[in-house]
Amino acid sequence: MFALDGASGDFWVFGYGSLMWNPGFAHEEAVKARLFGYHRALCIHSHVYRGTPQRSGLVMGLDKGGSCVGMAFRVAAREEEAVTRYLHERDMMNYVYRDLK
Repeated sequence: MFALDGASGDFWVFGYGSLMWNPGFAHEEAVKARLFGYHRALCIHSHVYRGTPQRSGLVMGLDKGGSCVGMAFRVAAREEEAVTRYLHERDMMNYVYRDLK
């Protein structure tokens, strides 16, 4: 999940699962954050991390409602392309999230 940081062009990435302790991308700062309107839930069917193509397993995702505590990472504008590509490869393999960019 991304949010722009005003005129600087920097942007924020919200991590609610493994991104919290292993972001895997360059960032300028990391702070504890709460995301309102979504909560952590076992709501994504996957055969990549759990299960098989014939019988998928459930993995953590964000579902509508409530709030979620995680980490927010401020990423420099100059890193936008590399970080966006990395996150897409890491977390969009199931195409369950909308790309906000």
